[in-house]
Amino acid sequence: MTRTQTVRKTRPSGAGEEERLAECRAQAALYGLVGRCLEEEVDEALLGLLRGTLAGPLAAVGLTLDAELLQAPAVPLLEALAEEYTVLFVAPGGVSPFASVFETGCMFREPADRAMAAYRAAGWDWQRRQSGEFPDHVGTLLAFVGVLAGAEAEALERADTDAATRWRQQRESFLLEEIGPWVPGWCRRAAAAAMQPFYRQLLGFSGQLLWTDLAAVAERRQLRALAELNRREPKKLDYNADFRKASGL
Repeated sequence: MTRTQTVRKTRPSGAGEEERLAECRAQAALYGLVGRCLEEEVDEALLGLLRGTLAGPLAAVGLTLDAELLQAPAVPLLEALAEEYTVLFVAPGGVSPFASVFETGCMFREPADRAMAAYRAAGWDWQRRQSGEFPDHVGTLLAFVGVLAGAEAEALERADTDAATRWRQQRESFLLEEIGPWVPGWCRRAAAAAMQPFYRQLLGFSGQLLWTDLAAVAERRQLRALAELNRREPKKLDYNADFRKASGL
């Protein structure tokens, strides 16, 4: 799939600019939140937002948070969520959140290079804050979709329709090329492995959000191809058993 093959399906002709602006703002907020929840553990500040300001808007778009997340004592809940995050996304044997690992079985390969190229093409740079961070983390990829939606919204507010169109095309291409081929399936597998209701709900919602948005920008043939790609299992390296025996590993 190339950039010239993507994003031929456009918004309905009757959609107004105000509707488009509201849609962009909602996309920026949703993808930013999902990205934040997957990039790092839930902390006290985020828990407060989920229980307060965000609870109603999230319920309105189909993510009604579990009563435990909304009502349980904060300290033991945050500890349980941190343990779940580590088991799911950090510890060996979990569901690796990196595109390079999914596609190649190794860290920091071509998918990471493609992500960096997309960030730079949009005028953003990615900086590692801690060791072990890479640009193709699924949370970073999803947050970048939110960044592009926010840039489109800002262009619409300036009445710069040409810039808004360019941002939309970049967002839709990134969805189709870097997220569509593997993230919905990854969300399904991660949700199946999750023990905490919050992560099961978040991952299930994220998968539904992605399929909805992919269906809005992809032709039927592309959607069938993406559905097939998302049935794949992550790549596993085929280590040679004789080598392991000879090396003593």
